[in-house]
Amino acid sequence: MDEVMLTFYCSPADADTLAVTVKAQSGQPVHLRRETVYGRDFGDARVAEQVAGALDRAALEVVTPRAQADALVTAVAQARRAQPVRWMMTPVLARGRLP
Repeated sequence: MDEVMLTFYCSPADADTLAVTVKAQSGQPVHLRRETVYGRDFGDARVAEQVAGALDRAALEVVTPRAQADALVTAVAQARRAQPVRWMMTPVLARGRLP
């Protein structure tokens, strides 16, 4: 089965709602972490973030069959949220659990 890891980058204020949405839609574990993003793309940034040159964001990750990925992106797009969400899809070549 072809699997992908979807990562959604969002405002921390939207993170819990989107994590619940992704979990409900996928039925898979969702990993959530806070991140600081340093960069030049401040189109989604608050004024304080633009001044500091760093964005406060959350990243949600879920591994899912490729066939479900588009539905997950659509579910996040339709979810109630305050800020834009960026996303990235990465193929999963292998994974496992080490004792």
